[in-house]
Amino acid sequence: MAVKVNFYSGALRQAAGCESIQLSETPKTVGELLDLLAEKLGEKFRERVYDSREKALKTALVLLVNGHSIKMLKGLDTPLAAGDSVTFDTVEIVEIVGGG
Repeated sequence: MAVKVNFYSGALRQAAGCESIQLSETPKTVGELLDLLAEKLGEKFRERVYDSREKALKTALVLLVNGHSIKMLKGLDTPLAAGDSVTFDTVEIVEIVGGG
């Protein structure tokens, strides 16, 4: 059984070129999964997921493994198993400033 990855953000869907992807291989950790996805989906996806200054997730990115945030688990070291479901979403808060 494989790992299924869902992309809920429009920007992530656009960068990935799909709404979801089923991987035949099972990465051991979320970090390995992201590396595999970046290899398969390309540079646009990598730029959308990682902070360009360091290999860390963008702060607005929320990753869930089987419905649990990896921030509450082991982060990029969160283990994965065959059949796990991984969900990507982004949370962006924008302050609108007006002038006149």
